[in-house]
Amino acid sequence: MQHVVLMASNSSKLLTQDEVAARLRCSASKVKRLRITGQLAYLPGRPVMIEEADLGKYLASIKRQASPPIVAKSKKNALPELEDPGVLAKRIFLARQNSQFERDLRAKEKGK
Repeated sequence: MQHVVLMASNSSKLLTQDEVAARLRCSASKVKRLRITGQLAYLPGRPVMIEEADLGKYLASIKRQASPPIVAKSKKNALPELEDPGVLAKRIFLARQNSQFERDLRAKEKGK
């Protein structure tokens, strides 16, 4: 019978799920979710082992690059943009129609 032994690469250390959780400052169940969803590679077994290199790849994949701050242009005393009068009139008409429909529906239900 031939046994297959999985070895981590020479430059990578194997970590347990709890050690990874401690490094990420999260719970072990969060690490388990990352493994199950395929976001974090692991070696199955008891205990589950995660290569340090795979942890580094995961951290690199979630890292966001710094972006310049968004500067909002302040408009002093600026009025909100108004809707097109035709569109506004249509919205009001439809709202009134809907309201009238609901009133009629309630009146029918009371009449039964």
